[in-house]
Order: sequence, then C-alpha cells, then structure tokens
Amino acid sequence: MRVAVYNRHWPTVGGGERYAGAFAQALAGEHEVELLGHEPIDVPLLEERLGLDLSGVTPRVVEDEGSGTLARATSDYDLLVNSSYMSADACGARHGIYVVLFPTPFEGDVSAPKRLAARLLGPAVRRRSASLEWGRGFHLPESLRGRRYRWTSAEATLRVRAPGDGRLPVRLVFGGRPAGVAPAEVEIEVDGRPAAQAVVGHGRRSVPVDLELEARGDAQPALVTIRSGTFVPRDAFGAGDVRELGVRLRSVRVGRGPAATLAAAFPLLAVPPVSLDFLDTYQGLVSISEFSREWVERLWGRESGILYPPVPQREPGEKERLILSVGRFFRREAGHSKKQLELVRAFRRLVRGGLEGWEYHLVGGCSEDHVPYLEQVRREAAGLPVVFHVDASGAELADLYRRAGVFWHAAGLGEDERRRPQRFEHFGITTVEAMSAGAVPIVLGRGGQREIVEHGVSGLHFQTLDELVRRTREVLEDDRLRARLAEGARRRAADFAPERFAAEARRIARETVTTSHGV
Repeated sequence: MRVAVYNRHWPTVGGGERYAGAFAQALAGEHEVELLGHEPIDVPLLEERLGLDLSGVTPRVVEDEGSGTLARATSDYDLLVNSSYMSADACGARHGIYVVLFPTPFEGDVSAPKRLAARLLGPAVRRRSASLEWGRGFHLPESLRGRRYRWTSAEATLRVRAPGDGRLPVRLVFGGRPAGVAPAEVEIEVDGRPAAQAVVGHGRRSVPVDLELEARGDAQPALVTIRSGTFVPRDAFGAGDVRELGVRLRSVRVGRGPAATLAAAFPLLAVPPVSLDFLDTYQGLVSISEFSREWVERLWGRESGILYPPVPQREPGEKERLILSVGRFFRREAGHSKKQLELVRAFRRLVRGGLEGWEYHLVGGCSEDHVPYLEQVRREAAGLPVVFHVDASGAELADLYRRAGVFWHAAGLGEDERRRPQRFEHFGITTVEAMSAGAVPIVLGRGGQREIVEHGVSGLHFQTLDELVRRTREVLEDDRLRARLAEGARRRAADFAPERFAAEARRIARETVTTSHGV
C-alpha cells in the first residue's frame, strides 16, 4: 500500500512524534510509507533523538492551506495514519487510522443548564446574530470553568456574513493566558486592513475587542484575522501538548438586539462547537491507553481501540539503595506537575522515621519560568540525601535507571480526575523504562499509571503521601518483596516493547483496510 503518516509537530521531536515515527517504521517494511508534515522534516534528527530507523520512509512537506488540507493531500493514498495531537483533519485516503494521545482536555464541566441552553437556543442565537464560519488557525473547542472557548494559533481567521446594511458592531472576547506564559499582543485585521489591537494578560478577566464591519447581506463575507504570539504548552507546563497556542477566543457577538444580547449573556452559545464528523472519515480510532480510551468515550462519545506507545527497554544493573523520579520541574499551577515537592517531603518522612543508606535522585529539565519551583524543591531537600540531575544527559539517565532500586511517580496527586484528567499521566513512558531496568515502581494508582503497574505484581499503587511512605517502607525493608516486584516489573515492561508495538501496528493497519468496521 501507499501509506501516509501525518504529524503536524515533527520538529518538536517529542513522545507524540516518536509514536508516529514508530508507526511509520513498523509499516515501512511492507509498504511504501511517507511522513507528512507542514514544515521540513529532519529524518536523521528524528532517528537520533527518538531511537528510530526511518531509512525506509520518505518525508513529504504539504503546505497548510487551512480546512481540508490533509484530505486533499492524502487523496492518492491507500492508508492515512493521523498521529497528530489535537488534529481535526479529515482523512482523504481510502482508509484511515486516527490516533488519540488524549481527547480535547476539558478543564471544567459545562453545567447542565448551559448545555440545555446551548442545545435549545444556540442555533437561533447564531442564526439571528450572524453567520459565522471558522477559517484556518483554530484548535478544537475546550472548556474552562463552564465557559467554552477555542485557542487560536499564530494566525486564525473568521468569516462573518453580516445581514442587512450599514455598519455592524462586532465584539470578540478573549480569555486570559495561563500563569507562566507571557502576555500576548493581539492584532486584528478586517479584510487585510488593520482594525484593532489588544494585550491579553493573565487571570480570569476577559479582554473585549470591538470592531465595526460593513454589512453586506449575502455578498462575500468579511474576513477577520487574529494574529498573536504563541507558546507551546509542553515547553511551559509539560503534559505532552505540543500545539502552538495564541489566545483564547471566548465569544463572538455580532450586531445588536435580543439575539446579540443573549449571546453576550451566554458566551457559550456564541462560539459554535466544532463538529467531530471528521472522525467518521477514519475507519480506525486508536487510543494510547485505557485511560485515554475512557475519556475518548466520555468527551467524544466514540469507541476506540488501544495501541500502547513503544517504550525502549533499559538494561538492568547492580541495584543500589537509590529511589529515582524522572520528570520535568513544573509548579502545580502550571498544570502537569510531577509533584517533586510532595515527593521530597515524603522522603523526609522516611528519613525521620529511621531510613538509612538510601538516596533519592530527581531527574528532569527545567525552563527558566519554573526555576523558582526547582529552588523551592531544593530548599525542601536541604539536609537530606537528595541528588538533583537537572537537564541530565541520556547516558546519565540510563545509568540511573540501571542502578535504581525503586521508582516514584506522583503526577496527578491531589488533583480531580473528573475535572482535570489532563493533569494525570495518560500513559507513563518513564515508569515503563524504569520497570524494564528492574526498578520497583511505586506510583499514583490513577490515570495511565494504574493500568501499567499491576498492584502487588509488578509494583505498588498509592493514593496519598501517607500511603506512599508506608508502601515504600515495606519495599525497602523486605528484600524478598523488592526482588519479586522487580522481576514482575521487568516482565510487565516487556509488554510495551517496540517489537510488540510494531506487530500490533501492522495488525491494526491490516484490519483497517480489510474490514468495514475498522479498529
């Protein structure tokens, strides 16, 4: 077959790109495979950073022309594998597989009254106030504290078909940027001419921007262009989100009168949701974990299969009295904190309880914005046998995996899984790497970690710091228990080996093109 593997973010060379590249590698031995993206694809860099062999694939750059780009670009392929985070692109190939790292990350739940109002009144509000069409540059809709919004990219466009004649007032309402991200200077054009400017800072305060459009009846709609600086959530907060985000568009109010007033009172109604119909163009829908699969069903109302990420297997060595944690340093407010501060406090309690001879090692990168959090963790660790490895090399990390006897992971500790599922590990690659090297994982028993680590067989779960301290003490004081769990961890880690991923990827591809129901 002629196969396209699409990822919008190849240059970021992260976990999502490794998943996509591994899928391409798995199919390249049997098919003609091309990597699709919108920027130049550095194949040697992908191979080096991600540990892949992409000698059998060909890169192809497709110019991003907005809606429908991917469908047009893949019309000549037998199979498309869309493995791009938060993609809303339809499949144009004869068969398609859509990979879900995690569905739209809702940070709040829309209340039942607002859901009912949106269902009953939303279409009428939008029909009477204006005809809005989403152009290029918008991401899928999200919700924060019950208010629906959409992130822009560096440039996003709206087409507004204004009824009547004369001048028509338009109000765009932007939401604040997350803490830790620089304020955004926003420039807005109407039909290519500068129309307004604004600065969107932090916090909950909305930023309204007022425009005036020339009403044109049924003529060509006005083109509203929104430009701003962008940030990448993965760089700012972690969580694997590699989208380039500009500003939140919370609502659009066009015109005056009851409909426009109602839209202003209920911003949820004024921003129409994106249809998930693009998923119907794919025969296969694949989630990276059971945790993600459950949220795909909850948020998108769709069933999906599971294909766990491929995890390189680490070589074990002679174990030392060393507890290890791996993860970037992010403060809690940033969203995807690895909870190093809480883990150091748990280690202090172990030491005060009589633990001797054990060290705690923390490995992780740290951006400039999060240095104050790193320093707070260092202060908490003062006087303890705690070692920091900030921005450690690959060789240094491999050595720590070989020597570590226990592995801790606490992302999501103290968070509400129902309201903020994105703050939990959706899978847990570092946990599996540590397990493959024979470290006993003691992890928060929620999110993707719960399904990776089999409690009592290949590691242990905890729900509170008290439980973490108690279970760790049991493992450290019982050599036989530690040896049994370490052996179980190695066996379990083998379930996520790259070879198994490749075999399963090939099976899913075969079933997608040979069955009507797909995956």
